Amino acid sequence: METPEATGATVPPEVSPKLLEPLVTVVAILGELGATPGDVPLANPAGSLRARLVTLILKICQAMEQCHREATHLRRALATAGDNWATVATITHKWRESVASVEAAWATIAEDAMRLQDACGAVATTGATTGVSKDSLAVAVARETSACQDVLEAARALPVASEWAAMAEAVETHKTRVAEASAGLQAASKATEETALAMLDTMVARERGRLVAVAHEPLGRLVTACHGATLFYRHLRCCLEDIEATRHGGPEAPGVAQGGPGGPKDLLAVVAVVKVLWDASARLASGHLLGTLRKVRGLLVTPDATVATAVAQSCREATTALPGLLSQGPQ
Repeated sequence: METPEATGATVPPEVSPKLLEPLVTVVAILGELGATPGDVPLANPAGSLRARLVTLILKICQAMEQCHREATHLRRALATAGDNWATVATITHKWRESVASVEAAWATIAEDAMRLQDACGAVATTGATTGVSKDSLAVAVARETSACQDVLEAARALPVASEWAAMAEAVETHKTRVAEASAGLQAASKATEETALAMLDTMVARERGRLVAVAHEPLGRLVTACHGATLFYRHLRCCLEDIEATRHGGPEAPGVAQGGPGGPKDLLAVVAVVKVLWDASARLASGHLLGTLRKVRGLLVTPDATVATAVAQSCREATTALPGLLSQGPQ
């Protein structure tokens, strides 16, 4: 049969750019998150939001590089196989294992993104529900002021007595009142300090919650996009498994005859469809997304509005390039 590699332009009707869009969407959302100002410490051992995103990008790069590497090997193998179905079937088995490996990598990435979203959600909840109000600090300051006034009043109340014994007793009573007032002032001062620190913690928690709230919605979209990328490679794997299952039915099985439905020519057509998608995802990664991910990683380390704009533009260009990637010949 005539494949896209033979014509350089034929695209099977089962191929659609929308299948590849989740890969671009993942990168675009990461760029959006990188452009968000500030960083948020997460619960140990989670680290911080930006640090976790950098780690996520590393895993995405590894998955994309693996796809590109395996697609290059596949092109070379199929180029020598031609229409020899036995050879193509052997290649398909190894190919399916490679696709399954990339699918598993994306499934792990999706789980990591979901855990990151959950960690950010916990920070947002803490910031919204925990804390000390300004009224609490005002009450503590008022109590400290009152305690200070008590000390001053106790100190002014000098003992007066006509007899020595009565004078000694009055002095002891004065000392006791001053000591009690001083202890009250010390306790009130400590309470004011603790309330002020708690209020500072509250302000920090609320600021973290605000920053996380800004990131929480894009993180939800990132999880969805990662699942979409996983489903893309799962689709390819299932197609290859169907080919292997038909092959194992034997050359004389119903529907597997040379010219019958489901025969080698039909299966080669399915191989061509899967190969176009597999090659396109590899070209998308090498030609557009890997370089953009490097920019996003730098953006997460050092926010820069110019870089953020360049990342968004690169993602738009990658989306526009999808139809062309699906119709390219061998590289």
